[in-house]
Amino acid sequence: MQPPSRHGLPFTPLGPGDPQLIGGYRTLARLGSGRLGPVYLATTQSGRRLAIKTTGPELAADKAFRRRLKSQIAAAQRVRGRFLAAVVDGHAEGTSPWLATEYVPGPSLARAVEEAGPLPVPAVRALLGAVAEALQAIHDADLVHGRLGPSNVLLAEDGPRVTDHGSAVDEAGPAQDVLDLGLLALFAATGQTPSGEEPPGLGGCPEELREPIARCLAADPSERPELRALAADLEGDRPGPGWLPPGVAALLPAYQGDPPRPHAAPLPTPRPSFEPPLDPSPAGAAPSGGGAAVTAMDAPAQAAREQAPRPNFALPLETPATVPGVMAGHVPPVMDSYRHDLAIALGIGAGAFGLLVLILLLVFLL
Repeated sequence: MQPPSRHGLPFTPLGPGDPQLIGGYRTLARLGSGRLGPVYLATTQSGRRLAIKTTGPELAADKAFRRRLKSQIAAAQRVRGRFLAAVVDGHAEGTSPWLATEYVPGPSLARAVEEAGPLPVPAVRALLGAVAEALQAIHDADLVHGRLGPSNVLLAEDGPRVTDHGSAVDEAGPAQDVLDLGLLALFAATGQTPSGEEPPGLGGCPEELREPIARCLAADPSERPELRALAADLEGDRPGPGWLPPGVAALLPAYQGDPPRPHAAPLPTPRPSFEPPLDPSPAGAAPSGGGAAVTAMDAPAQAAREQAPRPNFALPLETPATVPGVMAGHVPPVMDSYRHDLAIALGIGAGAFGLLVLILLLVFLL
């Protein structure tokens, strides 16, 4: 798995395009990007945390890859060991194949060395013996890892964990795993990664570590040590409390805490709502500033305004003397309508009152 950037957080909040569920497990955050695709932090219903590796669309469309992954998931679930990140579940069918392992609350060896520098000798010896034990458990299941490196060895408080053994390849033999173990220990002790096909040198490697690392790096595979024997030789250096140096131990709380909340989907931008001001100029007249009266683009909007129904009653927002484009003393049409309606109402009221008086007079006379 790709480690976070230097000084970055181990978790990235879920985005709008990230899945909320993978195989029934609720996703909590992104952990990074692996060789196959995005890696997510997820949880079971009981609260157990998992690291779920997903595949991109290109691999998902490869039927041969799906067959290999299905067999590797079944094989990896048979492997158990103290220093292995156990494969919990996986599914090679469906839209996007995935593989779930137990979540290890600690940085990769790659990030630990990047952040805190090479490990001290006791920590390297503990790492070497623990990873040798993990590789032996894989070999006992008639499998090989094939891709051991600083990015798939995670450093937890109670010891390292080897991961990615669910994607092991059978083309590499057990001797290749031993060679990779030597390169891993050399990187942990010096921070250097051998380049090219040249044999790795031991320059900068502490004297106490040269003998076991050199045996793992032997050019002749037959001269490389048996993993079981190597683990037994380092039995006294097994990881215990405080096995990590202070610089690496300081990174652990970030991996043990709660992940960040998902990013909320952005709210849609509100569209402005306004009415263009009515043109006070008479129809067909040019604006006061000169220019055409109505352009071709303005014609539909002008026609829509002219056809819109007007209210029967409205009070002016300004006095007639201050309305732009209206001379003082001129009453706007809306006021004419108001006065007309008021006159009708008064006339009806006066007629009704007169009729009532007439009825009362007739009753009195009779």
